[in-house]
Amino acid sequence: MIVELIGCSGAGKTTLTGLVRDREGWGVPVVSIDDLIMDRWGVRRIRDPKGRNLVADVTVLPSFLRGLDRNAAFVRFAARRLLRHAPSTFAKVNYLREVVRDVGKHELARRASDGATVLVDEGAVLTAYHLFVYSDAPVDREALDAFAELVPLPDRIVYVTAPLEVLVDRSLRRPDRRRELAAGDRRDLERWIARAVEVFDGLVASPRIRERLLVVDTADGSSDGRAAVATQIARFIGDRAPSGPSLSSSSGGRLSPARGGRVIAFVGSEATGKSTILGHVRRWLGATHAVRRIHVGKPPATVLTVVPHVLLPALRALLPDQRSTRIERSYGRAERPMGPFPLLFGVRSVMLAYERRALLARAFAWSRDGAIVLCDRYPSTWSGGPDGPQLAHLPAPDGLRRRLVGLEARLYGGIPPADLVIHLTAPLEVALARNAARGKIEPEEHVRFRHSLSSELGFDGAVVRRIGTDRPLETVVREVEEAIRDAL
Repeated sequence: MIVELIGCSGAGKTTLTGLVRDREGWGVPVVSIDDLIMDRWGVRRIRDPKGRNLVADVTVLPSFLRGLDRNAAFVRFAARRLLRHAPSTFAKVNYLREVVRDVGKHELARRASDGATVLVDEGAVLTAYHLFVYSDAPVDREALDAFAELVPLPDRIVYVTAPLEVLVDRSLRRPDRRRELAAGDRRDLERWIARAVEVFDGLVASPRIRERLLVVDTADGSSDGRAAVATQIARFIGDRAPSGPSLSSSSGGRLSPARGGRVIAFVGSEATGKSTILGHVRRWLGATHAVRRIHVGKPPATVLTVVPHVLLPALRALLPDQRSTRIERSYGRAERPMGPFPLLFGVRSVMLAYERRALLARAFAWSRDGAIVLCDRYPSTWSGGPDGPQLAHLPAPDGLRRRLVGLEARLYGGIPPADLVIHLTAPLEVALARNAARGKIEPEEHVRFRHSLSSELGFDGAVVRRIGTDRPLETVVREVEEAIRDAL
């Protein structure tokens, strides 16, 4: 089990971590993340905070890299926010380094938590400090919800609080104040800490964090007061682990908590309402459950494919005739066998298969942890279909192309079927009219082509519900909700 303590500077997170760790009567080993990092030959005696941070940077980097596929979406979110809103170039680099360190700590704790409880007082959730507190952007609900949706979470979260004046007094007495707090006077310090309180109060209101949360107050800084809070945390850790989101419906039509999750895919041609329906379903389920939304049609790059992705714009400019959409349409319209597929198209297809499998591996892991994962698109099982294998039905006369075909097939073959596929349909004329009316207009030829491909999709092993969206939205939404209830 991983337990992360979060809160403002001066709340007492480090002190409580030590008190909880040193309590007697634990049935399993209890260690702090600092124990895992610093309890090594040659570094045990380092006391200087900068030296300890350097040791942590080096120690957790391999763990960060091993978990990068799993945490790539969060790291990208953090990097984008820092690039836009960190107050200086130095801050951008330094805070990104701290994000890497804190996510690496989470991954190190994750490996050590099998059979042990790991206490973390500066982990992935606390990166909210770097992203939102020391920032030139206002704190907004949407950004906090995005953070909560993407950040790698521990099993339990303890939010350590205290009155603002207490936090300020304690921070002023600290010999190791953060750089941002060291130069200002009491008024500056109070302003920064008030902003931190705003950030963490907003963050713990997110459903995904709230479901594993304990809030404690450390206003009483006496030995007895700290001991009482440590006891409260220990009881929280010792309780039965929180259950995941619902898999059953109550008599009132709402979903009630149960163990396990689901992977639900929404597929269909362009302009059939996938984004609108997905947005509604996410709000509906997210009111009471841990919900994640992913885009399988456009999976994020992985460690192995990030460099080719950087090169793709240049390759598209140099070889416009080998763009994936053009190749797909040219082979799709061919009335007689064409020549072998271009190698660049083959490599790109294999990359997509690898990225989709990596993304869906994370999705099913989230599902096993209790989340309901909503997928925008999903690989179909027949070659040439949207978001599925693209090579098996094409001529591959030489060994290299046959290897690419086989590799793509194995990658897609390793993707389990979704628990439920909701296939949204609409007549072609409706899809064309919607496409023309929306802000993001796709070329009509593209809409026609995707509509023809999406008319018959195969999803072997999955429950598929076809729902027409050329009706009032309320009717469509009601059918989608009923389909989800049946699957849960």
